[in-house]
Amino acid sequence: MFMKSLVKNYLCMFLVFGLANVAYGAAKTKPMVPSIISIEAETGMVLYEKNADVRRPPASMIKIMQMFLVSEGLREGKWTLDQKITASRKAQRMGGTQVYLEAGDVFTLDHLMKAVSVASANDATMAVAEGLWGSEDAYKEAMNARAQELGMKDSVFHSVHGLPPDWGKPYDETTARDMALLAQACVKEEQVLEWTNMRELQFRPGEAKKYTTNKLLRRRDDMDGLKTGFISKAGFCVASTMEKNGVRIIAVLMGYQDKVKRFNEAERLLDEGVAAFKRGQLVAKGTEKAPKVTVANCETPTLQLEVDKEIELMVRSHEWDNIELVWEHPKSVTAPVKKGDKIGTVSAVLGGEVLAKSELLASADMAEASLAWKIEQSILSFFE
Repeated sequence: MFMKSLVKNYLCMFLVFGLANVAYGAAKTKPMVPSIISIEAETGMVLYEKNADVRRPPASMIKIMQMFLVSEGLREGKWTLDQKITASRKAQRMGGTQVYLEAGDVFTLDHLMKAVSVASANDATMAVAEGLWGSEDAYKEAMNARAQELGMKDSVFHSVHGLPPDWGKPYDETTARDMALLAQACVKEEQVLEWTNMRELQFRPGEAKKYTTNKLLRRRDDMDGLKTGFISKAGFCVASTMEKNGVRIIAVLMGYQDKVKRFNEAERLLDEGVAAFKRGQLVAKGTEKAPKVTVANCETPTLQLEVDKEIELMVRSHEWDNIELVWEHPKSVTAPVKKGDKIGTVSAVLGGEVLAKSELLASADMAEASLAWKIEQSILSFFE
């Protein structure tokens, strides 16, 4: 009886543990659902999205925020590219991808930012955060504040580098949509694109070159950013951008289980985005397309108008031929008229919506007619 009960208990335990392991294995292998969004960079128009508001860690894509903040600071004169930064003991202890800084190492800000961008170096990221903001906490406060200002409402950053947190600590959180907002701000920064467009870097003399983690840069010359990322909870991620024919597209992909597929999908979205838009000039500044108006009380009978500023637009390719130029101006004006006087407007209209407008100006002075000319015209009109 005892043996029968013992066998029964073992069978129950085996069944329980077996089912638990099956459940664990199923949970462990459950496919991660990717988050995707592509936008046109100038307007922010969404071209494609899928699960774009799912919160998940950005992994090393979080470093894009540092590139953006450093670039802003450079423009504002807070620091310079050749500013020296000394690595701390904390920077030296960073795990993951690194350039193996040692406490006391001194490099320029520019060189460290290249390490952040090309090599995704966690130690360089920490060195810059501490070197420019004074402490890791001060930097994290700055990055979270700027994220909210950019409209990244679903983003909370707890780390400098995007590495998995210590046990019990929260992960960084963002969404594909929020990362697209950040990328949109970044592509306006020439310095950021200079860093993210680098294909390789030799960090120290004599060392082997480090190659960018963004394989899209190796495939295409028209790709110029931005950043990859990976940790197990985030999956394979990439924030990518390209510019072609005056059109810039941004694509953010997160949560991929195949590191190559994320690049293939990003490339497809970027190409489709570029093809979907057209940029061109409808009206040039000057008199090329501008109309003429008659001039009363003037010895010169007509006045050539001129466009004050060019009208250049970017719209979806299929809408280009539907744009209408609407010229609004009086049929005649009365002298005297000064060069540069506002006479009317020209508008680019699509589906009843004014997309852009420019003023029409007088292209020359038009003096009031002399008394003799007026008398002559009166006599001529009398005999007509």
